[in-house]
Amino acid sequence: MNILLKLLLNGIIAVPGLLWSGTSLAFALTASIIGSLLAYALIDAFILPRTNNTFASTADFLFVFAFFWASCYAFAQSYALSGVLLTAFVITVVEYFYHSYLQHRGVHHSKHPG
Repeated sequence: MNILLKLLLNGIIAVPGLLWSGTSLAFALTASIIGSLLAYALIDAFILPRTNNTFASTADFLFVFAFFWASCYAFAQSYALSGVLLTAFVITVVEYFYHSYLQHRGVHHSKHPG
């Protein structure tokens, strides 16, 4: 259930953000799904339980920005770097609240409460 919520929230932001940045619809959908799945495995399931929400959200921003930028570059998508940056920032804001939701639902961190 948590992964479906993440896919939905990130898709609502990433697809229009990447389209606005100049990428194709197929690329935006694919990058949103793959990026969300990777971020869930790396950050929500691994980093968040071991750190705090602020650290995990910062890691989300760095990961999402790097992933979208590298994907655009690797697949020769035209893009506006400012659009990718803004998309990553908005996803990070939503991820902060998503992490709070996860922590409230039972993903407890073992270090640095707060």
